Parts: sequence; structure tokens; C-alpha cells
Amino acid sequence: MSELAYREAVDRPWLERLPHSPVRYAAGVLGLAGLYYAGAKTGFLLEFSGPIAAIVWLPVGVAISFLYLGGLAYWPGVLIGDLLANNYSLLPLGSALGQTCGNVLEVVIVVWLLRRLVRHGSPLGSPRGVGAIALSIAAGAAVSATVGTMSLLSGGVIGIHGLATVWRTWLLGDASGALLVVPLALAWYQPLPKGWRHGRRLEAAAVVLTCVALAEFASRSSSPLTYLVFPALIWAALRFGQRGATLAVAVTAVFVVWNTTHYAGPFHFTSITRSVLSTQLFIAVAVLSTLSLAAVVTEREQFALRLGASRRRMISASDNARRRIEHDLHDGAQLRLTWLALRLRDSAELVEREPERAATLLAEAEGELQLAIDELRELANGIHPAVLVDFGLAEAIKSLALRSAITVELRELPAERLDPSVENVAYYVVAEAIANAQKYSEASLLEVWASASKHVLRLQVADNGVGGATEGSGSGLEGLRDRVEAVGGSVELSSPAGGGTRIAVAIPIPAA
Repeated sequence: MSELAYREAVDRPWLERLPHSPVRYAAGVLGLAGLYYAGAKTGFLLEFSGPIAAIVWLPVGVAISFLYLGGLAYWPGVLIGDLLANNYSLLPLGSALGQTCGNVLEVVIVVWLLRRLVRHGSPLGSPRGVGAIALSIAAGAAVSATVGTMSLLSGGVIGIHGLATVWRTWLLGDASGALLVVPLALAWYQPLPKGWRHGRRLEAAAVVLTCVALAEFASRSSSPLTYLVFPALIWAALRFGQRGATLAVAVTAVFVVWNTTHYAGPFHFTSITRSVLSTQLFIAVAVLSTLSLAAVVTEREQFALRLGASRRRMISASDNARRRIEHDLHDGAQLRLTWLALRLRDSAELVEREPERAATLLAEAEGELQLAIDELRELANGIHPAVLVDFGLAEAIKSLALRSAITVELRELPAERLDPSVENVAYYVVAEAIANAQKYSEASLLEVWASASKHVLRLQVADNGVGGATEGSGSGLEGLRDRVEAVGGSVELSSPAGGGTRIAVAIPIPAA
């Protein structure tokens, strides 16, 4: 699957990704049920004494990944898989059904929250997305743990004295399983880039082998040696991004959990509760630390790619602007000045022989000279507005508002002058936003905010139009982003269909 196809699959609202046919839907539900059941059986192998002592509960991660990528319409697969996985010989029927309801609700909550918190792109692509994953999983796991422990309590499986311990173990077990499986699925859902296998196979193999060796050694050694695996995790995250980070941390977790459940390693204690808690916290710290580092790397790489592309576009735009200026000068002021030179020469020849004729030519020359001056002034104003140079950003924005065909309300403007480069970029942002709104938004009102702190200028332009704006290739919005990112700033575009368009920009202010 291509990058574009992946983004479309991830970005589309879950309600739109409904099955194309009943057969495909049934196959998806049964496939999810089978995967969930297999994950549950695997999870039973990674426990001490029953589900409430499971260190990681993998099926919750499998279900979240499937529904996030495939759509919430497949949720019955979670229900079927959980019903099949329950051991009814150990649990009362009511407690088992209560657990199942909690597990299904957990998966739906996590997917719903994650899609609300990360509306575009992969959640692994930024630290904010990784935070959204952690928050969504924590919320869903808390619901499942609460419903599950209450079901066990009401069925007499546990007593009130063990409620807190079971709830904590359940919460961290579900969270650990989801933190291991969901990022792994999101990172490896796309095919590997072309050429990747040829250029980095050896290093990738070295990373995996190093993680295996260190994880096995550290998980069988004493506590001070446990964290030897972190340099390998950092290596994987820095060199291989999301894929390397998720695979390395999964390999590490497998060895740590296996050795702990077989009474070996730094997390094995006399108390099973302490062993489970220590292992779960180690997994959570390792996963979140490694994913956060990988997200920062991915974010910086994407920014570097966008910056390189924007610089190429700006060079091309500069060349086009230079040719346009040359064309305007050649067809405008240059022709008029050439004609003026000829008229002045003719006037000099006629000044003694035909004074009246010479006066007429001089009058025409004066008119042509004034037109040439006006054309040069207009050309210069297009390059750098005089009002911006003379009076600053606030007055320049006011002049844009006065010339706008749409009503513009200025909510806040900076009172002081700013660095000329910052004012120039900010002026372009507001001008482009107003121009786009006039062309496409069908809006009746534009609102502009601009506030400057010591280190950053924040701009926001919002309209009440039809929305649906996108940054297409060669569009004004793409040029706007290029200008802002060229000076180290950031652009955030929000334009839901029917909900208007909002452009928020942050431009760093150079130190004086």
C-alpha cells in the first residue's frame, strides 16, 4: 500500500469505512474473532495464576489495531473472540459476561478516543500522537478494569480486600498489551519503502540481534543490568524510526515477560503481585520512552523533507517572480522610458524651429514619465508593500482589511514594531488567507488575531465559509506554509466541511 493510500485509510472517519459486501464483512468479523482468540491463548501463557495475574493482555491490542485500521463496524469480532476465550469452568456466567462487556467497551472507547485525538496521519508520527495513544489506552483500560473487577466481585471470585490489587493488575495488563501491539500494528501496516531492504538490511539485523541478546541477558541478570537494553532501543528508534522502535521494544518485552513468568530475572520476586507490577511498569516505561524518541525523530525527518521541498519551491517561485518582473519592466516602464527618450530627442531638435511642436512633445513626455513612475511604484509595492515598511504590521493588516471584499474583523493586533522578516512573513500569511477566503470560502466574515510575545508571533485567520480547504500542490496554502516553515515557524490548518477555515501560524521572533 502506498503512503497516500495509507493516509487515506487512516484519515477517513470510521463511519465511512463500512464493509463493501456482506461476505467481506463476515470474513472480517470472523478473522478478528480468530485473532482475538489466538491473542488470548497467547496471553494465558504469559501469566502466573489466571487472568487476573496476566502481565500483558495481548488481545486488547489486537482488537484495537484491527478496529482502528479496519473500522468500528467490525466490533462483533471482539465480542465473539472474547466469548470464546472465557473459561466458563472457572468463572460464573454472569462474571464472564460482565468481563466480556467491559472488554468490548474498552476497545470501542480506545478507538473512538484515538480517532478524535489524532484526526490526521499516524499517531506514531509525533509526540502528541504518542501521548494520545497512551491517554486513549489508559481510559479504555480503566473502564475494562472497573467493569471486570466489579463482575468478579459480584460473582464471588474475589473479595473486597483484593479489589484494588486486581483492578491495578487488570488496568496495567490491558494497557501493557495494547501499548505493545497497537504501535507495532500501526508502524508495520504499510509496506517497506523501495530500496530499504538493499541499503539497511545488515544494520537492521544487527539491531534486532543486539536487542535479543541484551534483552535475554538483562532479563536474566540482576536489577542494575536491566537497563542495558535501553541503548539498543535508542539505536533502533534513531536509525529505524517507528518500525525499529516498535519491533525492538516488542522483542525486549517478550524476553522480560517470559523470564518473569518462569521465575527468573530482575522482576521475579517472592510476591507475584510485586513481580507483575514491576514488569508491567518496566514495559510501560520502555514502550513510551522508545516511541516518544521515535516520534521526535519522525517529526524532525518529516520537517526536514518539507523544508527541503519548500526551499526548492521557493527557489522556483523566485525564478518565476524574477522573470515576471523582467517581463513587466520590459513591457511597461522600459517601453515608456524608451519612448520618452525619443520624444525628448525630437523636442530638442524642434525647440528652435518649432517651439509649439516641441512644447507638445514635452507635455506628452511628461505624461509618459508619470505613467512610468506609477508602473514602477505598483511593481515595487507588489514586491514589498510601502505601508508595511513605513508603518508596520498592524497598519499593513488594516490596509488589507479595508481592501477586502469580505468583512474583516480585527480582534487583536500587535502594537509594537517587529523584526522586518517576521512582519513580512506575517503580512503574506494574512494577505494569502484573505485572498483564499475571497476566492473559495463563500464566507461573510473573516476574523484576524495577531499577538506577539518575546519569542513568537502568533497569527490566526478564521472565516465562516464552507470549509474543505486543502494544501494542494502549487496552491496558495502550500506557498504560505513554505514561507512560514522557511523561517522556522509552524502552520496549522483546520477546515472541516461546512465548518469554515482556520489558519493558525506561529512565527519565531529572532533575538534582538
